[in-house]
Amino acid sequence: MKLVAIALLLAGLTGCKTYMQLKYGMKQPEEETPAKLYSFLQKHHFPTENIYLFSDSAAFCRMVRNSEFRKYLLSHMIFNREGILIRHDTTKCQWAGYDIIKSLNRDSVYETSNELKMSQILDKIAPMEGASARNDSFGDPDFTVVVTWAKFIGAYNYRLFILAEAADLSQKSRIRMIWLNVDMQQSWELTDQQKIAIR
Repeated sequence: MKLVAIALLLAGLTGCKTYMQLKYGMKQPEEETPAKLYSFLQKHHFPTENIYLFSDSAAFCRMVRNSEFRKYLLSHMIFNREGILIRHDTTKCQWAGYDIIKSLNRDSVYETSNELKMSQILDKIAPMEGASARNDSFGDPDFTVVVTWAKFIGAYNYRLFILAEAADLSQKSRIRMIWLNVDMQQSWELTDQQKIAIR
């Protein structure tokens, strides 16, 4: 009887978010600071270069209102040399980008979307204090991959940060990685009401 109840419960829970909660220990978001985030990155041996934060809560809220950006939240977005978003299947669990990123080719033609441009994101973010912004291909990349990550999603971050390896293995393109944190920041000084709205 207990097994039937568990099976019915799991059958009613669908999608990657539920999978993340059960497998990776995703928890309620908390307010973070650059120092806490940097410590988290170091502890788990994640990249500490090219880490970005939203400049303030208004920038964060404006960005998450963009339906195209929301599709790729806690995943990755790939932009071509002109800063145009390259479409990829968002119905799959979003860590399915390793092979895509590894095989990016500056001579290939990709389906794009004009609903989100890289400049819309870059206008709203800033390098995280304490993290360096050095990247060998930062100056003139063929592609820019923006990966949105968060401390509150726990071990799922391993699925996101592994994309750095895919970019390093790319032999046909220069790829710039931007690691964009989407945790609430203590510096935003959010009210309880605003925290509830963001969660």
